[in-house]
Amino acid sequence: MITETTQTTLRPLLADDAATVAEIFRDAVLNGTTAHYTQIEREAWAGPKPDPERWRDRVGSSVGLMAERDGTPVGLMTLVAPSHIDLAFVRPSAAGQGIGAELLAALTQIARASGARELTADASKAARPFFERHGFIWLRQKTVIRRGVELITNEMRKPL
Repeated sequence: MITETTQTTLRPLLADDAATVAEIFRDAVLNGTTAHYTQIEREAWAGPKPDPERWRDRVGSSVGLMAERDGTPVGLMTLVAPSHIDLAFVRPSAAGQGIGAELLAALTQIARASGARELTADASKAARPFFERHGFIWLRQKTVIRRGVELITNEMRKPL
């Protein structure tokens, strides 16, 4: 029996990846959070259309990694110095395959090397269980407003 393994490759996330970031973000929000947020909430969070320019500066001002499977981008995660996980999105078609864990492990090493003593994240309701599985502690629930709609997030922290 021959088994095929799919390998994940991590590479630096670049400002030029803004269009791909926008696509992965929209896919993850609109299709990956259906069990946690209403359609109105997901649409408010994602916005009316992909907006690569919105992401260019945000990606460029952080340390980020892009995960690829067979050359196709499937996830990303960013670290805002020194210790805040800002973006953490995986395409729903690739969810549950360890991609988020690989991204988090790599960014944790970068944070430690930079002297961080903890990691923080504002995790969506969908992402909270992932962060808890990886040692983050829930601190409190927060409400953010996106396009006039209230969204629940979770402030989380992990000692390093």
